Amino acid sequence: MRVLVAGGGTGGHIYPAVAVLESLAGSGIPTETVFVGTRRGLEGGIVSGLGYRLRSIVARPLPVKKNLEYFFSLACALVGTIQSVFILGWDRPNVVIGTGGYASAPVVLAGRLLGIPILLIEPNSVPGRTTTMLARFADEVALGLQESVRYFSRGTNLRVTGVPIRPSMLSCTREEGLRLFGLDPGRKTVFVFGGSRGASSINRAFVDAARTLQDRQDLQFLVQTGAHNYETVAEAVSDLRIPCVVHPYIDDIGHAYAAGNLAVCRAGAGTIAELTAFGLPSILIPYPHATAGHQETNARILEESGAASVILDEDLNGRNLANAIVAIIDDAKHLEDMSRNSRGLGNPDASREIAVRLVQLAQLKGRLSRLAAVLVELCSVR
Repeated sequence: MRVLVAGGGTGGHIYPAVAVLESLAGSGIPTETVFVGTRRGLEGGIVSGLGYRLRSIVARPLPVKKNLEYFFSLACALVGTIQSVFILGWDRPNVVIGTGGYASAPVVLAGRLLGIPILLIEPNSVPGRTTTMLARFADEVALGLQESVRYFSRGTNLRVTGVPIRPSMLSCTREEGLRLFGLDPGRKTVFVFGGSRGASSINRAFVDAARTLQDRQDLQFLVQTGAHNYETVAEAVSDLRIPCVVHPYIDDIGHAYAAGNLAVCRAGAGTIAELTAFGLPSILIPYPHATAGHQETNARILEESGAASVILDEDLNGRNLANAIVAIIDDAKHLEDMSRNSRGLGNPDASREIAVRLVQLAQLKGRLSRLAAVLVELCSVR
């Protein structure tokens, strides 16, 4: 089966599709995969690092205001759609996965034009503008949360699956994680990270919190800073008495989750899904500029379920973060309850469920239209 994945920009627009692809591979279905995105996002590094092919198109975010940039973005979308038609005609996928973000729009529109089945993955509680716009062209939309349903118009083929998690992550053990990162098994591990690119506000608060907590004999930190802040953070904690293992980016994040007793992080949908799959208690700091405040919505759902504590970015500082860590980590029963509540919110089978549906769509509608076949012939002419 040939699968084309459209989207990118952040890890949250890439890893859900990767999770589905892993489930397909684990089921024994031979799969050829190509990603389509832009040269501006993270997809170049992440996708190639995972061993997938990446084709680039022209695409830009569409501003809300109809100014010069708005019409330039529309022109880019038109060019990207034409590029996508030829890419689809050349690669002949049986199905297209759209993962959201502006890079997915031209590909999904081209796929609709060519009659290729389309499945969208929307992990966020508040869907992005691109997904709600493209939903009318999709055969199915896989939602991470029931709360997302109300944002879509009637007649849209919605299925609440949960957010897909890479099966390979779930096999990680605490012992392996501690050994991989050189952590002390006798200490509790606080895993601090701000997403694929890092988060400056979280990094600053962590450094101050680590200074406050450096005399604790029972704690240690594992930190993903993002490339931009890595050197500054690593230098700032290098002389502290509390162990701090600092990385710019952690490829094997499954082992980081497994090693952790508590996470301090943003509240993106992918992160939420991974936290709940591992049953990891968390202190969530929602990204304040997320579309329609969806990260705070995500975070409040976990907080109301007793799986997380929330600190708004505007209230985040070293003192507040240190107090929040101590309040959770020093109360063994509270920590255990949070872990149980977190695990109860997860759906580790989401990737498998979406993979099964993907195969069904490919079998039912997986042939290219006559137009695509003609394009393939045209592309083959030398």
